[in-house]
Formats: sequence, C-alpha cells, structure tokens
Amino acid sequence: MWSRPRNEPQDWRKDYLYVWHAGDVSRTPQVPVRRYSIQDAARAAACIRQLRQEAGDPDLDASFPVVVADDLDVDAVVDYTESHRRVGPSVRAAELEYRAVLVEYQRQRDTARFERRLFSVLQTGYQLGLHPATYGEPMGLRSRQAVYDRRTRLTRKRATAGERSLGDEGRAREWLDAHGSQLRALADLLVDFRDDLLELVDQGPAREELIRNIDAAGVHLNSRRPTQELCTAVALAVHLLRPAVARPVSDPVVREQLAQGLRLLW
Repeated sequence: MWSRPRNEPQDWRKDYLYVWHAGDVSRTPQVPVRRYSIQDAARAAACIRQLRQEAGDPDLDASFPVVVADDLDVDAVVDYTESHRRVGPSVRAAELEYRAVLVEYQRQRDTARFERRLFSVLQTGYQLGLHPATYGEPMGLRSRQAVYDRRTRLTRKRATAGERSLGDEGRAREWLDAHGSQLRALADLLVDFRDDLLELVDQGPAREELIRNIDAAGVHLNSRRPTQELCTAVALAVHLLRPAVARPVSDPVVREQLAQGLRLLW
C-alpha cells in the first residue's frame, strides 16, 4: 500500500515514492525514492548555476543552459558538471545534492522510456501472434512463460500508473502545462504535413489509426490549454511514425522534430 509518512511537509523534496522488494511485501520498505519531475530538475539545475556563478566559473555562460526546459537541457547540465571542474571543492561539494537530483531524474525517465518501449515490443508480438522466442530471446526472455510474465507485469504496472495519474490531476496538469508548447508544435507539425506523413505508412490498420490520431490532434489543438486528449493523440501519432514502423521522413527538420517528440512522449 502506498502512503506518506505522517507530518511530512508536502514540498518538492518530500514527495516520496515507496518501493518494496518485488514479491515480498513482508520486508521493511527500502529507502524512499522521490518521483522527480522536469520542474524539480530545473530547480536543481538553477541551484547549481547559482553556486557556480557565485564562484566565478569561467565556462558557465558559454556552456551551461540558462534555462532548463526539457530533457536535453537536463542532460546538458549533468554532462557539464561532470566535465567542468574549474571551481573549488567546496562548490562541487555544495552542488552534489542537486547533481544527485538530476541523475535520479534521468534514471527514472530512462527507466520509464525503456519499459514503454519494452511493452510496445511485447504487446506487438502478442497482437501479431508471433512465437514469443522470436522477440523475447534478444531481451533475455527465453521462454513463452518468461515473455508472458514480463508482459503481464508491465500491463499491471501501466494500469496502476494510470490509476495514480487519474487520482492526481494536479500532477498531470503540471506536466501538460510544462510541455504545452512542445505538444502544440508537434500537433501543428502532424496537421501541416498530414498527407506526406500518411504516405510513410502502408494501407491498413496502422494507417487508419494514424489518420484518427492526427485528426484528433487537430481538433484538440484549438483548446485554450493543452489537454490529455491532445497529448494522447500526439503521442500515438508520433509512435506510429517511429522508424521501426514507418518509412523515414525525407525532410531532416521534420524528422528531427518527430524524433524529439518520440523521446518526450515515449
């Protein structure tokens, strides 16, 4: 059961996610790990920037992102702190807590992306009726049972995550507001290049699904604030245009925007 310790302040450092040992709920809970958002990462990066600015870091203005707005900025800050050490030990010690926040954010983000991609592979194989060993063995799942168990666990985990999201509209709203400009830019791209993008997918169920989601993105694009419906439509359309499914986009700018959308949403 999920719970928050009594009398814990509800600030950004104390929003804990408790993690139990898999399969053994009788054990003592592990050290609580907070679920970090892009806003938390941005605050941590701002603290690092301030510390280094006060210390006179000579490389700061040239290489350190002024504002952390997305995952690429987070990665840039982490890389910067690893490679730029022209500040004193006291500064590097003071910023270490904030570096840890950024690295944990990266871990949670990358784990979530991996699990989404893994689930997509397993679900696609199941829907197509392929032998589980065909797509399971490269990932270390060498039996039908192993593939089934992993797919079932991921299905349950996704369902649980969906229930938490429905119960925490504030967090979902925060994410949509933070990424609204990116979602709208992707929706604009899908609508503007609709006919060209449809040509990248063969006639069949996948193309029909792509049509529905691009059209839905166009409808929800007119909302005053980005909605969950817009996010879902854009995410599904971008996923159907990923390199493993669709032919490559000839325009390098459009191709890069779709790749960024895939990283953001999947």
